[in-house]
Parts: sequence; structure tokens; C-alpha cells
Amino acid sequence: MRPILLTPLLFALALPAPSLAQEAETDAWERAQSTAAAWWQRSRELADQAAADARRLLGDDDDDLGRAWERARPELEEALTLTERQATLPERAWFGPDRDSNQTEIDALLDRAVALLSVSPALAQRARIRELNARIVELRAQIAESRQQQLTAPEQSTLLKTRADHAEAIARDQREITAIEAEIAAIERGFAAELRAMGLDIDDEQVRFLLSTVVGDNVVELGILFDNVRTLTEQLEQLVAESGEDLESARRYYGLYVVLLQTLEHLHRRIERQIEDDYLPRIDAIAERARTLAAETRTLKAQNPERTALLEANLEAQRVTGEAAAVYRSYLEDQARQIRAARAQLAGDIATAWNTYQTVSLSGELVGLVRASQRLLEALMERQLPALRPFENLEMQREMLRLTERLRGPDQGR
Repeated sequence: MRPILLTPLLFALALPAPSLAQEAETDAWERAQSTAAAWWQRSRELADQAAADARRLLGDDDDDLGRAWERARPELEEALTLTERQATLPERAWFGPDRDSNQTEIDALLDRAVALLSVSPALAQRARIRELNARIVELRAQIAESRQQQLTAPEQSTLLKTRADHAEAIARDQREITAIEAEIAAIERGFAAELRAMGLDIDDEQVRFLLSTVVGDNVVELGILFDNVRTLTEQLEQLVAESGEDLESARRYYGLYVVLLQTLEHLHRRIERQIEDDYLPRIDAIAERARTLAAETRTLKAQNPERTALLEANLEAQRVTGEAAAVYRSYLEDQARQIRAARAQLAGDIATAWNTYQTVSLSGELVGLVRASQRLLEALMERQLPALRPFENLEMQREMLRLTERLRGPDQGR
């Protein structure tokens, strides 16, 4: 059984070096510059044609992806145009665009394209599971509060909640948790089926771990984007092949393919920043808070021996939080390292593909390049990747879920 995809999706585009002999004096990019107005008009025409062709090729079976392509195509076209002009801009400019401002525009376009292309039934299932897990965390907090209040509640009262009232509230919340857990289990089976349809080999335990981590959201998004890029690449390969001797059309389709790869690299970069600038600082704050509370609890225990039982329970909870935070941090660090390495590899692959886009002189060469890249995309899922860590016990699983909800919250994990 192959381990589930947990690292970024590595590309190894074995693109042959194009011959530059016939283009030594004037390469494809320079020719495009010399006829900028005509190229812009032609690119708009090609963009419209690309949309129509993609609709034809995707067909009725891919309505969601077809609509996503319709919405994302203008963003991809604009990103391609801005990428084409990047090399002609100054490093810095007091007035007008420079390379930094142009890259900022490209990044914004890629952000929107990533959001538009990340469509899958798995997203709705993931959102529902998150909603249900958040409700379980809320119910467990209510149960803990009810148990504390039950200790001092009266046996009988017409004004205050009695011990029996609290017992009924606890039982009611526990019944709701049981029902929610059954619903989650059913959704997880459908979620796993969606992931397996993308080519991922994943079992129930791996699904539970994936869904328990905050970076699991990123892994799912990356897998969905990869699968959709792979599907669109198949369509672009056919469009390049159908362009025949029309090099300009073939280059434009290939350019869209390169920008699709850029969306993957962009998402890798975004996830890397999120782990390093958001998740890791938050988990560190949680761990530090647990250590501080444990020190305070030990002091209180020494000063209040009559409360030893309660304070021992608090110490145990703080210990579990600290252990879970350490496991979480290690997991996040592993993911950050893998994403960083994959992004560097992917950036090199994109640079090679972009160089090919600028210099290739025959549409037939582009057909072969996209086809070779597509085969590598298909083979990518066969790559051996690190397996998910199983939960040590139910207590650790619940604590990981609780930490995940805190990491998603607005309080910076404190």
C-alpha cells in the first residue's frame, strides 16, 4: 500500500533543451515584443478560443471543473501576460510598474486562480467534518462545565439546577456526541473515496489523522488542485496537438500549461508561509502556556494539599496538551521541510518550461513536451511518501482535534 500524499506534489519535468541556433539573433520573446499590439489582440482571440475548446473537451462530466476553468482562465491569461513582461521591467521604478509590483500583481492573480480551480466534492465533506468536530469540542467543554457545577449543585431546588439536572444535561450532550461521531464516520468514508479517486491510497486511520490536523486542510487543497491541473493538462495537450502548424496558438496553450504549474508552486509557497508564520508560532504559544500553567498548578498543589485530586487532574491535562503540542510541532516541521524542498524543485521545473515557451520554434515540439510532462504527472502519485503517524490513543486523538480548533481560531492559540 502506498503511503498517503502528505508532501507537496513534486514535478520532474524532463524537458529536453530546445535548439536555439535558428533564434540566436531574435528569439520568440523578442519577436513578441516587436509586435506587442498585434500579439495582445491575438492573445485575446486565443483566450476566447481556449475557453471554447476547453468547454468542448471537458464535456458534461466535468461541469464543476469546466465552470472553474471559465472563471479562472482570465486570471491565468493575465498572469501569463504579466509574466511575459517581467523580464522587460526595471528592478525598481519611481513611476510605473517594476518587477516587484508586477510580481505582486501576478501573485494576486495566482491566488484567485488557485481558489477558483480548487473545486471538488471533497471540500464540502471536509467543511462538514470540520463543523461537526468543532461542535464536539464545544459539547465536551459543556460536559466538563456541567460536571464541575454538579459537584456543588443542590439535590433539590426550584430555582437552581440540581445535580439531576446537570446529569441529564451531561447525558444529552453525550448522546449528541455519539450521533455526531456516527455522522462523521459516514462522511469520512465518502471523503476517503474522493481522495482515492484522485489516486491517493488512504485508509480510515489515515483519514482520521489527516482530518485532525490543521495542515490537513492544506494537504487536501493541494491534492485537489493537483488533480484538477492534471485534468486540465490533458485537455491542453489535446489543444496543442490540434493546433497543427499554428505555432502561435500552440505556444499560447503551452503558456497556459506553464501558468497552471505556477499555481501549484504558488500554493506550495503559501502553505509554507502559513506553517512557518502562523501554525508554528501558535503551537509554540500553546506549549508555553501549558508549561506555565503546569508550574502554577504544582505551586498550588503544594500550597493546597486538600485540593490535590483536582490539581493532579489539571496537571495531567496540561501534560497531555504539552505532549500533543510537541507531536504537532514535529509534524508541522516535517511538512514545512517537505514543502520547501518540493517548491524549490517545482520552481526549477517551471523555469525550464518557461524557457521552452519562449524559445521553441515548432508546434510539434510542444506536443511532445506536454505529453511527456503529462506522463510524469500521472506517475507522480506512485512516488513513495511519508506515512501518516497513527494516534497513540483516543486521548491523544481528542487533544489533537482540540489543538487544531485552537490553531484555526482567532486567539493565536493562547
